[in-house]
Amino acid sequence: VFLALIYFVGLSVAQPQRLERDIPPVHHAPNREFHMIDVNLHLKFDLNKKEVYGSAVETIVPLRVDYDSVRLDAVDMRIEKVAMGDKILGFRYDGKNLVIGLDRKYEPDDTLTYTVVYSTVPKKGIFFVLPDTAYPGRVPQIWSQSEMEDARNWFPCHDYPDDFVKSSITARVPDDWVVVSNGILKRVEDHPADRTKTFQWIEDKPHVIYLISIVAGKYSIVRDKWDDIPIYYYVPFEDRAYAKQNFSHTSDILKFYSSVTGYKYPWQKLSLSTVSDFTYGGMENVSAITLTDATIHSVDAEPQISSTGLIAHEIAHQWFGDLLTCRTWSNAWLNEGFATYFEALYGKHAFGDDHFAFEMYNNQKQVLEADKLERRPTVYNRYYDAVDLFGPYIYARGADILNMLRGVIGDRLFYKAIKYYVNKFQHQNVDTHDFENAVREATGYNLYWFFEEWAYKAGHPVFDVSHRYDSTAQKVLLKVQQTQTVDSLTPVYRMPVDVYIVTPSEKILEKVWVDSTVNSYAFNVPEKPLMVNFDEDNYLLKEVTFKKSTDELGYQLTHDPNAAGRIWAASQLSNRKGDDAVKFLSNAALNDKFWGVRVECLNSLEHISDLSSDKVFKDALHDKDQRVQVAAINALAKRRASSSEKLLEDLFEKSSNYYVKAAAVRALAEVEGRTAMPFIEKALNLNSHQEVIRSSALKALEEIDSSKAYEFAARFAQYGMPPSLRLQAIAALSRLEPGSEKTLSLLKKYTTDPYIWARLVAITSLGRIGNPGIIPLLQRKEKEEVDGRLKEAARRAIWMIETREKSSGNEG
Repeated sequence: VFLALIYFVGLSVAQPQRLERDIPPVHHAPNREFHMIDVNLHLKFDLNKKEVYGSAVETIVPLRVDYDSVRLDAVDMRIEKVAMGDKILGFRYDGKNLVIGLDRKYEPDDTLTYTVVYSTVPKKGIFFVLPDTAYPGRVPQIWSQSEMEDARNWFPCHDYPDDFVKSSITARVPDDWVVVSNGILKRVEDHPADRTKTFQWIEDKPHVIYLISIVAGKYSIVRDKWDDIPIYYYVPFEDRAYAKQNFSHTSDILKFYSSVTGYKYPWQKLSLSTVSDFTYGGMENVSAITLTDATIHSVDAEPQISSTGLIAHEIAHQWFGDLLTCRTWSNAWLNEGFATYFEALYGKHAFGDDHFAFEMYNNQKQVLEADKLERRPTVYNRYYDAVDLFGPYIYARGADILNMLRGVIGDRLFYKAIKYYVNKFQHQNVDTHDFENAVREATGYNLYWFFEEWAYKAGHPVFDVSHRYDSTAQKVLLKVQQTQTVDSLTPVYRMPVDVYIVTPSEKILEKVWVDSTVNSYAFNVPEKPLMVNFDEDNYLLKEVTFKKSTDELGYQLTHDPNAAGRIWAASQLSNRKGDDAVKFLSNAALNDKFWGVRVECLNSLEHISDLSSDKVFKDALHDKDQRVQVAAINALAKRRASSSEKLLEDLFEKSSNYYVKAAAVRALAEVEGRTAMPFIEKALNLNSHQEVIRSSALKALEEIDSSKAYEFAARFAQYGMPPSLRLQAIAALSRLEPGSEKTLSLLKKYTTDPYIWARLVAITSLGRIGNPGIIPLLQRKEKEEVDGRLKEAARRAIWMIETREKSSGNEG
């Protein structure tokens, strides 16, 4: 599952990190009493009632002797009948657990098939997105989202990822709809009498239960192909023109992953379906990926918005997560860390080394930021809801672990181990020990120490590095200290590290082992080096202080082959005073070959240069990459640069890029104040990808007329406005008038909004306002919400309010 929930600029609704305020309960895998061979679902829907009518035909093999009852997970269902062939079976049902009494005792070599006839109005697991009075033009859809344990909300099952089943879905829908599901479409049957159609999809290769899916609605189908694998893009008719453009890398991704895993794409077809109001960015359902429709975009949203990373992540899951699936949620990094890393590897293949280095730099940055709030092992079984685990420790840190593993054993052995692992465990559950053993069996390396410090422990090394050149001995002397707090969670790290030394006449690469709090090394170098790099390819997840002169940093910024190294040099130069630092950063900001380095140089330059350096930012407004243009616009805005008004006005009027326009209107508010009002008013009426321009105009208005901004925020927040704009507006209410009764009343209302993310933003905003009187409402939200992310948001909001109250009391 892809966690970039919503592509809204300046607003994060992803799962926040839990601060160290409580210890969640331990979760172990539940007992499993049977192996489920197959699940065959027959579904009909009442669109008016948003009700599912189902018949689940399931075949199981008992794992116990004298087996006389089947326990299934089934939430809020009306059980009509349970039968085995012609025999009606008795059952007990408490709203969560269905216990079927069998006709006799069965043994582990028996196979039995039963049918459960049921109906449900699900609160999650399956969702109805239908037109209403507020959104009359909404395209009707039904879609499922079963990860982590939500399949139980739309069919009875053993709802845990520790069993592999085959599946089929037969669904009857209006005759102008299509149905997309796992596997191959076996038949479509027309029913003219009631203007419906039946679609039957069969997936005959085993997979875990949460990967069973259905998407139904009014769709256009765009066809593609890789090798002998048919590819289908299911998008609403109005998005048809964008499908091939947005998903153009799909066939190449299949080819790349088939090569590097040594296992051809495992399923019979691949479909990508976009849905409205999706609860994630994407979901890797077997052969039938579901994507948020927020990923659909025109060229005017590029390069800031791209679907390639999203689909590369979800397609990587077709191997890591689908073909092989974590046995317990505590091992979910084997799904998400692998998908995140292989997404980055595809980026390296498609877009080059700098792209990959930048992706991994940002993954490391995510983990380092998360570690400031909470150190958590990657393999971890403490949570309230399994979704609590789905954050940087399994995505970004999981990818970092794989990158470090590749650094330790090298490219050839890394891919040998991956191929061995995939082939050995195809269509099976895996845990971290399985992967560790596969690496050992494939390469001969016993890397118990590596997995112990990176998968089972938490934190990261903090290095203090220094070097000097001994011209008499002709040696570079390098000293490395580990300064992190060492405790039961965070060890003294043991890792091989590449040291890269560049002199006027040669380049030297040395591998050293760091394995204690202080390590010293000496390298034979015949002349004074121009550059000494510690961890040359930035494999290590780390913080590092490396004392270098301004000239050394300037040389590294100009010549380091790794983009992450150049970015690090830029960040260090931002702390230096003087013309030389400005000169190095200015040159790289305009001339570095990679856009990400140019952006980071502009960000660094913003902190140190005087007003005479504004020319660099103005020149960067003409960069060929609009992401750099946005960074330059933001820098000019923060500096309130004189004589930039006309440049910003021209960009707003003439640029076709939505994100450039959005940045320009905010910058104009900073630079011109109330004079910018005509541009803000124009921006408030411009449509754009995910309402980025209108949202930025609202923020611009906050700067110069908070009263008017509040009026717009209150209007934009209403149900019926574009969802992405609503979220920005709801958040704005709490910023503009946090203490007003009107704001409190509106936020309370939005905690019961039909749109899940509106509820989340409202709950979060209430926590920031900090009114103790709202705690009972937040306690109800924690109890009543069915999505774990909203429960956690309510817990966090309560904690923020209580902490603020305690702090105020102490100050008093």
